[in-house]
Amino acid sequence: MRLETEMKMLQAKSQAGIVKEETVGNASRFIDVSAKHTKLPHFQDGKDDLDIWLTRFERFAESNSWSRDKWSSSLCALLTGRALGCFWRLSSEQAQDYDKVKLALMNRYDLTEDGYRRMFRS
Repeated sequence: MRLETEMKMLQAKSQAGIVKEETVGNASRFIDVSAKHTKLPHFQDGKDDLDIWLTRFERFAESNSWSRDKWSSSLCALLTGRALGCFWRLSSEQAQDYDKVKLALMNRYDLTEDGYRRMFRS
């Protein structure tokens, strides 16, 4: 009975994407998917270029098949300095929408049409 309960828990985790079920011959085994992934470094204000860092974050999230509605919560855990302050100032609803978070961050760091134009000219 205990083994059945453990199997049901592992199958539920498999459906949630926490573990992956692999079948080898007649036997199945479960592998912790989160342990295989490397972790992204924190965004360091003044050291990292936000535009490049966000592109890296998006590519990492896509390659690991993260659900897009979880991106903003994962992103906020990696922000520091002014970027974290910008995220903190957003409303609860805005903070849950990755596109709104990204837009707010890009505005904060002057990565707008006018900002890029000024950078190009200088």
